[in-house]
Amino acid sequence: MPHNWDDSQNINAGSKAVEWPQGPLTDDMGVTFPQKGWTPLWLEAWVVQDSTGASQRTTQWSGWAPGRWTADGIPPGWKVGSFQPGLALGIALVAYRDNTGAFKQAWWLDPIDLY
Repeated sequence: MPHNWDDSQNINAGSKAVEWPQGPLTDDMGVTFPQKGWTPLWLEAWVVQDSTGASQRTTQWSGWAPGRWTADGIPPGWKVGSFQPGLALGIALVAYRDNTGAFKQAWWLDPIDLY
């Protein structure tokens, strides 16, 4: 997969959580999931920050925008520690059905900037 996290992710001032992890939903050639005939089923997004030890997990199960994902699942997920502005790592796993109806998964990780 190409870069599948937005370069910058927002930290909530109160909770110190990343609100809400998001990015493009594309294949290795940069083609969006709807263009490929693929249907996303769920996505799990992890953010980890070495400098603070903070980590969180959030999901998306519905509300897919064409070519985008936003891990704003309810409940809001799991978080340990407090994120601070700076470098972090985004890790995501998506389950989907391809254009033949087969169940597939893909994952990616990218450096991200928290602000």
